[in-house]
Amino acid sequence: MKKEHLEILGGFIGIFQKLMTADFNIAVSNTERIVAALPGKTIDLNLRKGEILKDGSVALEAIYGKKTIIRQVPREVYGVPYMGRAIPLFDGNEVIGCIIVAESLDAKEKLINMAQNLSTTIEQITAAMEENASGLEKVASLSHQMEQISVVSLESVNETDKIVDTVYNIARQSKLLGLNASIEAARAGNAGKGFNVVANEIRQLAENSTVSTKRITDILEKLKSENEKVSKQSEELASVLDEIAAATEEVSAAIQSLSGMSGDLVNMAENLI
Repeated sequence: MKKEHLEILGGFIGIFQKLMTADFNIAVSNTERIVAALPGKTIDLNLRKGEILKDGSVALEAIYGKKTIIRQVPREVYGVPYMGRAIPLFDGNEVIGCIIVAESLDAKEKLINMAQNLSTTIEQITAAMEENASGLEKVASLSHQMEQISVVSLESVNETDKIVDTVYNIARQSKLLGLNASIEAARAGNAGKGFNVVANEIRQLAENSTVSTKRITDILEKLKSENEKVSKQSEELASVLDEIAAATEEVSAAIQSLSGMSGDLVNMAENLI
């Protein structure tokens, strides 16, 4: 390439911009000045035709070093992060100028931030899911204990039923015994008066025992009914907890997959350029 061709090359930089999807500021220079320049959509390094190349610029570094220079510049310098490239142009072994490209990294930086925020959010969700899973395990354990207590309580009520039946039978037999004693006392006349008093007391005790037994039976029936309800509700709760645990495992698996994808997204974003 000859020096006089630099102006011609500069006339094509607009076409180069249209051919590329990336957003970049492009310029062509000789060894001292900018020959042609076009800003990007979001990036403008204020390169203007006729402007003298600045000391420390990638353009002069590429010209003096006779090699391509790539330099990443942070947002703080020009308000937008970019990747600067300067490619030297040769006429034989002599450097006659260079092509300068400053590609905006704004979209890449935003994508990296989004991917990192997504990764952080997923980590927080994962931690919350793990905490919820731990809580569900405790609730499931308590539900199982409640069910066991209900079963034991129901068994105790059933055993008490047997005792109440025995007491009821004793009361009934005592009542019959008191009735028979009263009959015998009546037959004995005056001699059986004292025995009749005892017989009446036995009958009264039997009647009181029967009433008390009936009350106890009613209470036990209510206890039995409530225990059966508790047992049924415990079983239903256990079933619901199992379903929630299964759903939680599915969500956790999905989150782990999403976490892997977000990690890949971060890597892809960082390697875009």
